[in-house]
Amino acid sequence: MIRQDPPDIKHYVIKKTSHGKYVIEKYSFDSITELIEHHLRTKESITHNSNVIIEKPIPKKIWELSHESITTTKKLGEGAFGEVCLGVWTARNNQQYKVAVKVAKLEKLTKEQVKEIMKEARLMRKFDHPNVIRMYGVAAEKLRLCGGAAYGLEYLHNLNCIHRDIAARNCLYGDGNVKLADFGLTVEGSYYKMDGSQKVPLRWLSPETVKGYFYTSKSDVFAFGIMCWEIFHNGTEPYPGMSPAEAAIKVAKEGYRMPLPDFIHPEFRSMIQHKVWAEIDHERCTMTEIANLLERLNGTSRPKAGPGLDFDHDDHRRSNQPVTPHSKIRAAKNRMGY
Repeated sequence: MIRQDPPDIKHYVIKKTSHGKYVIEKYSFDSITELIEHHLRTKESITHNSNVIIEKPIPKKIWELSHESITTTKKLGEGAFGEVCLGVWTARNNQQYKVAVKVAKLEKLTKEQVKEIMKEARLMRKFDHPNVIRMYGVAAEKLRLCGGAAYGLEYLHNLNCIHRDIAARNCLYGDGNVKLADFGLTVEGSYYKMDGSQKVPLRWLSPETVKGYFYTSKSDVFAFGIMCWEIFHNGTEPYPGMSPAEAAIKVAKEGYRMPLPDFIHPEFRSMIQHKVWAEIDHERCTMTEIANLLERLNGTSRPKAGPGLDFDHDDHRRSNQPVTPHSKIRAAKNRMGY
């Protein structure tokens, strides 16, 4: 808080009593919100001996959710540092949405891993596209599913982001729409050099990533081709019969590429074989070229990206796209330093 006379910054502790009330000094309240609202309304000094009033409270940002607004049901999946659960989110307007909730296993996290979770959440806040999951699926028509994923990845590349984990497992599908998800490995920039000891999804790596430990947007393009193979094989794990290490070696050192089924549109199959899976990264096509082809083959128009959220102002703007039942909320159990 900022004291008016003389002007300086001073800290005041909000205590919780044995009866569950919140108090600074003069009055107790059932919640911190009630305490703030009282002093904001009455303009009373918050202590007996200070000249401090609450003039401009700092409200929660629209992406800061209370744990009470989220209930979880069954677990959908689990990783080393967190799990994803099906749940229900009650928004501030009391409207309820079915969501996927990512919950961090805080007892297993190091300080650096917590920073990575926060980095992922911060990065996701700027995403606002119908084919990228917001910090809020396999399709019967497989070519349309590939198209939706292509539009989303094109959008990320236009934002100068490298996803680094493009795979069928990281696509959500619902209401006829595909959304890219899981931005735990996503980085901003056109080039990323990784630590050789870092764990990465070997079956989806491009040759240059296996050999040189670096990523560009063209590494995502290569992985997009692997994801399309998964889609056309109904979610089968890539390089069947091989271990992850064997698959990576065959791709990087022997130039091996998985065969594609004959029922794929010949123009798209040829693009994957010769332009998406090209050995040399700069010879690969861009996601815009892929999206252009799929837009034409599917006979659909690319969805438009929204304006995103302005986190420098309180009058946040939202996209015209409604929040869908498949919205996914990224949150850790504790709010740790946004």
